[in-house]
Amino acid sequence: MRILIVEGSLLLLLTAMTTGCVGSSSVIKQPQALPASTEQPTKEAVLSSTPTPTAKSIEHSTPEATIATNPPRCETSQLSVRRVSEDAGVGNVALTYAFTNNASSLCNLYGYPGLALLDAKDQPLQGIKVIRSKDTYFSSQQPRQQVTLAPGKQASFQIAYNHISSPDQNCPMSSKIQITPPNAYEHFTLTEQIKPCTGKVRVTPVRAVNTQP
Repeated sequence: MRILIVEGSLLLLLTAMTTGCVGSSSVIKQPQALPASTEQPTKEAVLSSTPTPTAKSIEHSTPEATIATNPPRCETSQLSVRRVSEDAGVGNVALTYAFTNNASSLCNLYGYPGLALLDAKDQPLQGIKVIRSKDTYFSSQQPRQQVTLAPGKQASFQIAYNHISSPDQNCPMSSKIQITPPNAYEHFTLTEQIKPCTGKVRVTPVRAVNTQP
């Protein structure tokens, strides 16, 4: 009877020891099933996949495009000017002039040309007022626009006035005129007789010429 109890106790003890060993081995192996280091390469790959040189290349490309599409203003030295046509009716006269780009590069014209009427002594004609106007008797609503002149291309504008006088009126008449390109400092001097009996001369802004006159 005692032998059976001892054997039963030994059996129970061996069973408990075996169960304890199995439980402890499963706890040791459990962290290996969830390796934390597997996510770190993924984060490093994401950070390294955004190259810095791409941002630099975008910053450098913008100024180059701006320079290429923005030619400088036209200087008087690279232009020529001449009268290309004349319209008259009901006492009104409109003289059309054109600037030509004689240089080998693009340039811009924008706005109104400068105009001065001179007498026979090359002095400013007295009593004359030059008015900047978007329209004349022969054309209407000519808003300012930037004209990019390629080599050999033209931009035109008009000089308009009224030359009808009363019998007792002595209208002033120019011997020459001075024309200054928009935003330029030097002028052209041309021989031109303009008789503005109202004392007013209108100048329109420059516009592109599609067909050479």
